[in-house]
Amino acid sequence: MTVQQTPPPDPLQTPPPRRPWLGRIVALLLVLGLAGSAWWLVQRAKSPAAPAARGGGPGGGGPGGGGGPGMGGGAATVGVARARQGDLPVLVNALGTVTPVTQVVLRPQVSGVLTEVLFTEGQTVQKGQLLARIDPRPFEQALTQAQGERARIQAQLSAARVTLGRYETLWKQDSIARQDVDTQAALVKQLEGQVQSATASEGNARINLGYARITAPIAGRIGLRAVDPGNMVQAGATTGIATLTQMTPIDVKFAVPQDRVPEVLAAQRTGALPVQALGGTRDDVLAAGRFLTLDNVIDTATGTLQAKARFDNAQGQLFPNQFVNVRLQLGATPGVLVPVTAVRTGPDGDYVYVVDAERVARMRPVKRGGATVDEVLVTSGVQAGETVVTEGGDRVKDGGRVSLAGERPMGRASGAPGARAPRGGASGAPAAAGAPPASGAAPARPVASGERAAAPAPARASPPAPQPAEPAASAPAAPASGAWLQRLPPELREKVLAMPPEERRAYLEMLRERRRAREAQQGAQ
Repeated sequence: MTVQQTPPPDPLQTPPPRRPWLGRIVALLLVLGLAGSAWWLVQRAKSPAAPAARGGGPGGGGPGGGGGPGMGGGAATVGVARARQGDLPVLVNALGTVTPVTQVVLRPQVSGVLTEVLFTEGQTVQKGQLLARIDPRPFEQALTQAQGERARIQAQLSAARVTLGRYETLWKQDSIARQDVDTQAALVKQLEGQVQSATASEGNARINLGYARITAPIAGRIGLRAVDPGNMVQAGATTGIATLTQMTPIDVKFAVPQDRVPEVLAAQRTGALPVQALGGTRDDVLAAGRFLTLDNVIDTATGTLQAKARFDNAQGQLFPNQFVNVRLQLGATPGVLVPVTAVRTGPDGDYVYVVDAERVARMRPVKRGGATVDEVLVTSGVQAGETVVTEGGDRVKDGGRVSLAGERPMGRASGAPGARAPRGGASGAPAAAGAPPASGAAPARPVASGERAAAPAPARASPPAPQPAEPAASAPAAPASGAWLQRLPPELREKVLAMPPEERRAYLEMLRERRRAREAQQGAQ
């Protein structure tokens, strides 16, 4: 057996030359492909939005088709509003705290046993109304004792005055010395002072007896009771019997930014400023009031100035320490008003989409002024009465066609130029199920699913001009009315109903094409 050995490679033999130009050509083609893709994407972004679905069949992109003057399925559906001439209120919005004008803690002023509580928790009481009683018997006895002491001293004073009169008579007769008269006069004055002191003690005892009756110092709403009857209460105790709060009127404190303080002061000089207290969602107006005043010192930590507004609170919707949203109106600025959602911001500034009578959206730069939660004041760029896009602006391009929300898409009207004849004309193709009849033609019977349309009449030698009609794809605008929809499975029926109008038309057109292909296959067999 002979084994063939492979000769070793010759080290002097040169390798085949490499082809560097092939790699360069591949890299160049790759760069050209990327550049072309980028150019195509840029041109696509600059061009108006193309229709998502054609009207169906040939002629969908011609005049009156999906991209023609008649708005087809490719038009973006948007919400619109009309710019109006009006006054934009100049507002200061802030978070405020409800503060009572007067709040009193009912603390006993004398010590004793609380015998009666004559109020109900949460009751609205009047000023001077009796609320509670402390056992008055110790204070009645103290008052009686003070009255007796005063009467005793008063009697001594009367006797001293009679004696002084007698001494003065004897001194005139030179029967006694002058010293006796002066001593008696001093005694009279001393007793007069004691009478005054006894009278004050009597008054103090009378006051303490009055403190045994706890009355309302103001009119307002009484809170929860902190002490029950039968307990011993102390004068000046930290915890009172209850808290009484004035509810009408009531104040709201809020902070005003220091940059708007001059504006508030200027508006306050013109007259009373209206203030509204709003709920947490800023939708419900709890109460309406008037602006009172500003504080005299700006808080350096927050850069704000405390302000106060007063509300009548006749309905009792404001409670102390409640957080509310405050809306202070300083005035109004006239101008053109549009919804807040209509103004958009781009690289070149603010702009809006204005929709003309032909349902074409045009981008228009604007200058904005003040704004509220709902509206924006436009100083230039939009005129009163023009229609602007408020919803769906991200799907709109400058010069693109739009359809209004809630509006049925505009089909090709009867007699419009460029309208094409319905399926099932001279060509003999089956007509679309549910398509509306042409102008002036008799209405046709709807074609159910799986049923072949009636054959059209043979064409004459000189047929009249076909009457324009709507495309078949736009016919099932309301699929719920077709009998074919009831024959679909429930899950497929829900899927069709949930489709947008454009997608629904394309889906139905696909089903028709499949049915026509199946019928043609069956006819060939």
